[in-house]
Amino acid sequence: MPAKSRTEELRTLIKTIRDGDFDYESRESPKRNWNLYDNAQIKELANYLDNLRDLVDEADKRIKERTPPTKQGAGRPPTNPGDITKILLLQVYTESPNRVAEGFLYLFREKLGIHQHFSYKTIERGYDRKTVNEILDEIVKITNETVEGKETTYSFDGTGFSASNKENYAAKRQKQNSKKNQKKTKSNCVEESYDSFPISNTITKMGFSYCVMGVGVQYKLISGMAISPDHSIGETTMFPEAFKQTLQCNPNLMNALGDGIYGCRWITDLVSTNDVTPYFLPRSNVTFRSKGFAGWSDMLYSLWEDPYDWLEHYHMRSISETVNSMVKCRFGATLRKRLDARKATETQLKNVAHNVRRIGYLEIMDGIIPHWPRMGE
Repeated sequence: MPAKSRTEELRTLIKTIRDGDFDYESRESPKRNWNLYDNAQIKELANYLDNLRDLVDEADKRIKERTPPTKQGAGRPPTNPGDITKILLLQVYTESPNRVAEGFLYLFREKLGIHQHFSYKTIERGYDRKTVNEILDEIVKITNETVEGKETTYSFDGTGFSASNKENYAAKRQKQNSKKNQKKTKSNCVEESYDSFPISNTITKMGFSYCVMGVGVQYKLISGMAISPDHSIGETTMFPEAFKQTLQCNPNLMNALGDGIYGCRWITDLVSTNDVTPYFLPRSNVTFRSKGFAGWSDMLYSLWEDPYDWLEHYHMRSISETVNSMVKCRFGATLRKRLDARKATETQLKNVAHNVRRIGYLEIMDGIIPHWPRMGE
């Protein structure tokens, strides 16, 4: 087939898919054991507290084992970052302010294995501590180790967490996309300009915290995340960090899924050069010219040759949107912090809390047994 005809056929196919006119069989909805689901909900808080304690202890232990000891300087020794991380994860679960979180320290100190009391100001400063962020990163790795070898497909998507009740990220994004669709021109520069996140109308300190995350499509665990307060950076710029963390969590990664915003040459090549198959729906004015990115033409040929098989993988990308909804429904309180660094930590806490909570459900409903040491065993 001539190259021009092949390109026109591919463009027609992509337009049909984007318009929703492509005829293919939908995937069957998975069956759920409601008795096990009820049991998981009943035990949710107890399992969350147990897993929170054991995960933080294991993460803190791993970090200390690989970190060279440093000489203690003058002054009072710092509060154990593991203890602070436990309270922060409890705080985000209960959606409580700092003073109430200090009250929970009195109530759950023995349960969480915390060996000292500290004030709400120490809790507040915990959002600025690098050691706390390191523990949170390690928890993401540990929770994903539980499904290593079982989870091979990950979906990537961007979202925003609001610091104001007056603004909703999904509504802002929909409004931004509607403006994009009103554009008459199809030039690349216009399309690329909408890579940026929707901007908040409120003051800077009340703006969104933007996040691109990777999610396992089978077990719905977050595997990597990139967080920024700057709307102009855009999803594609933040994608490499989330993809890198996902690769570190699961070296057996086989497929990477994402919506059309990731359908550009350099991202598909980044994915394919790591021996991962990309499934990003390209724009309707696409061409087969790789322009030095071999992964681009490979992805397009796989779509053109067998669209049914390609779409069977691609449409699982909606799982990342499902997880975004899960996080916001359970940890949907607006961001309390106003400094950018603290807003980023609060966003990270919400995502990590999702993994800790999710592990409790997977243990009951899917028989996934956590591999880390557990208190009393």
